[in-house]
Amino acid sequence: MTQNIIKKLIFCSLWASATYAQQVLPLNDMSAFRPIKENWSIVGNISASIDQTNSTTTQPGTGILSCKNEIGKYGTEKDILTVMEHGDLDLDLDFMMAKGSNSGIYLQGRYEIQLFDSWGKKTAKYSDLGGIYERWDESKPEGSKGYEGVAPRLNVAKAPGLWQNIKISFQAPRFDANGKKISNAKILSIILNGILIHENVELSGPTRGAIVDNEVSAGPIRFQGDHGNVAFRNIKYKSFNQKMITFSDLKFGVYKGNFRTVADIEKIKPETSGNGALLNWAVSNAENEFAVKYAGKIKVPDAGTYTFSVVHGGNTQMNINGKDVFKNGWLTGGQRQASIELPAGEVDFELYYWKADGWLQPSLGLYVESETVRKHPLHSPNSTLVGNPTSPIYLNPSTEPVVFRSFMDINSGNKNKRIVHAVSVGNKENLHYTYDLDNGALFQIWKGSFLNTTPMWNDRGDGSSRPMGSLTLLGDEPLVNSLASPITAWSDLDATYRPRGYELDENGNPTFKYDYAGANISDKTTPSADGKMFNREVSVKGTATNLYARLASAKTITQVDSLYIIDGQYYIKVTEGTVSVRQSNGMQELIAPLAAKVAYSIIW
Repeated sequence: MTQNIIKKLIFCSLWASATYAQQVLPLNDMSAFRPIKENWSIVGNISASIDQTNSTTTQPGTGILSCKNEIGKYGTEKDILTVMEHGDLDLDLDFMMAKGSNSGIYLQGRYEIQLFDSWGKKTAKYSDLGGIYERWDESKPEGSKGYEGVAPRLNVAKAPGLWQNIKISFQAPRFDANGKKISNAKILSIILNGILIHENVELSGPTRGAIVDNEVSAGPIRFQGDHGNVAFRNIKYKSFNQKMITFSDLKFGVYKGNFRTVADIEKIKPETSGNGALLNWAVSNAENEFAVKYAGKIKVPDAGTYTFSVVHGGNTQMNINGKDVFKNGWLTGGQRQASIELPAGEVDFELYYWKADGWLQPSLGLYVESETVRKHPLHSPNSTLVGNPTSPIYLNPSTEPVVFRSFMDINSGNKNKRIVHAVSVGNKENLHYTYDLDNGALFQIWKGSFLNTTPMWNDRGDGSSRPMGSLTLLGDEPLVNSLASPITAWSDLDATYRPRGYELDENGNPTFKYDYAGANISDKTTPSADGKMFNREVSVKGTATNLYARLASAKTITQVDSLYIIDGQYYIKVTEGTVSVRQSNGMQELIAPLAAKVAYSIIW
């Protein structure tokens, strides 16, 4: 992979592996906000029409922050601010947009991350969902008053009425002792619906519509409420001070040889030595059969629990303040993590890194964090990058669909699973899916780019490919089953199941075929021209009876008009067939008798 790709993977893994629990903004009442505005309320449930502009329906309860405001009645007096104020911040929340609605998240009340109903737009602008809104200068000529707005890399907006997720990592501006700004605020990253859309964007000042034009070290989160209906839930955050752990008097020694333990290393004298500010395996000037020993002090800003994460190819062993944090352990580039109580001030630090496997790429990274200290590296940037990066191998459709067979790894029921007979279909509309030939299951769909085939085609490969867009998992269970009655539990396919591959139509779209329980089944999924949905048709020939199609299995299935909302993540609209919702094994299931044909759309 390229170095940029590796950096992105490392960043995303660090977010996912964050040790300390996020704080939750309580949504039992409005006490977390100031001032309380009449257009905002706490509710227990909400739905939004996919067809009617700015239409939402709420139900009493707690857990959701709802804003209802008529489009066209503008004014910052309709916004709300949190009582909590923040500097550096990681923010993670779910939101729901009404059709045609517009809102925003203002960090410190000053820097807006745009929320907008951008569903189906081909090209996103700064004013679309996930955009960093523009700054504004009234003194500039017409047409150039707005500047510095940043569009998201991709438009991964879901349909109105569906819950979406955004993760924002923000670094506040820095000021000297006299209050003079010495560095700008930064958006370190924004991950929207699972996709990294911004990275390291510097903000020279407040965006348009800021509550105040000045900049500060701490301020509230502000939710815009004057441009239409919007809702929020699961608002979690981690607030950090500006302190960091640093090294003091850090020295290194380089040893050459094939080592297995620290005792082996200490038997000989270092060939070279020196001082350093950060860890870096490259001081060895070798790629194999070497060891590096680092020893010195680390400066701890405040007493508390600190978590260290080490990533490496080869072996490491680490001791801090006289305690073994990491014992001798071997990795191929993965991560180990451990926590230790440390006093404020300087404490002893010692780390050994060695490598004796020629096929393994050298790498060494060490990260540290605490409740109030943001996770940061204690190594040089190039120390975690492989020596000979591989260019990624991407696969994308052009004018016709691409049908591609590979292994596909998914997480099913909190367990990792490898689907060995997966067929991924990429479309020019940027809607893609993967089908499991062993189950007759359409198990995942996504928007954006198609496949990263590097794991399959680089070197010897492992046979797998990876989706490159905003992924929605549908479940890897069979679509069709033979049920003795409509209340019979869904089961795995029996021995009558026989996959028959697929046929391509004149446009290159595959129809998957299989035999089951005496029936010949055809299963075809195609994207809509506007890139908003998949249309799926399942037809049956033969003498089989008691066949059913299960279109979805979820914790909650809610009907709104002609649509079924599946766990708030996507819609199903049935165009042919009769469906019903049933309870089974603690889940809700949307099933339909399958006598001749069932047709439906998956909208998200």
